[in-house]
Amino acid sequence: MTVEVLSQSAVIVGATAADRKKAIALVGSLLVAEGCVTSEYVTQMQQREEIVSTYLGNGIALPHGTNESKDFVKRTGLAVAQFPDGVEWGEERAHLVIGLAATSDEHIRVLARLGTILGDEDLCRRLGSTLDAGEIYRTLTAAETDDPPAGNGQAVRSDEVALALKITNPHGLHARPAANVVDRMRPFEAEVSIQANGRKANARSITALLGLGAAVGDEVRIVARGADAESAAEAVAAILTSTTEG
Repeated sequence: MTVEVLSQSAVIVGATAADRKKAIALVGSLLVAEGCVTSEYVTQMQQREEIVSTYLGNGIALPHGTNESKDFVKRTGLAVAQFPDGVEWGEERAHLVIGLAATSDEHIRVLARLGTILGDEDLCRRLGSTLDAGEIYRTLTAAETDDPPAGNGQAVRSDEVALALKITNPHGLHARPAANVVDRMRPFEAEVSIQANGRKANARSITALLGLGAAVGDEVRIVARGADAESAAEAVAAILTSTTEG
């Protein structure tokens, strides 16, 4: 999917920006130049960043518009700006800023692909410092290989809790719900994973969660292990089954 929405001309390296607002303006201008969005969409990207940070971890930020910005999207597309020196993004620094514009639910597939790639810390570090824009383009558009399916035939441990449910959160495991899951896991000691679409993700990793490509209506299985496993699993389930935007 990514190869269909990212062109080589939409990837630049060696960029600089005084702050994340200017970084967003840069990737937004690339989306405009590629004919993906109108200039109004870039304003919406800035407004969304004021609502919730789009920093994903591993030096990656994924700014995109609000739900009200779809009228300004001409076609689904990506734009990538690399900042070798980094840009302050809250308490972190982003070295790779990926602007996203999407029509309907196409973004779910794009996020899933990006999540799979960007979950590799060493790879992210290399992409954040390479002098070759082509390397970034080739990495993000490489053919996707199937991950081994998550196994369900293992013996259940005495401290294990498993919940099967259907996602009703209207945003599936898009950026904000995924960030909510990671944040909700902080007080728990249990190991928690989410299985969907034949894949398995650590509930404490936002990039891993995005890699599931889980959307509203998908069946998922939450597996928690540890002393507070039941509470941890229920906390995740509450987010996935929420019918509100959060």
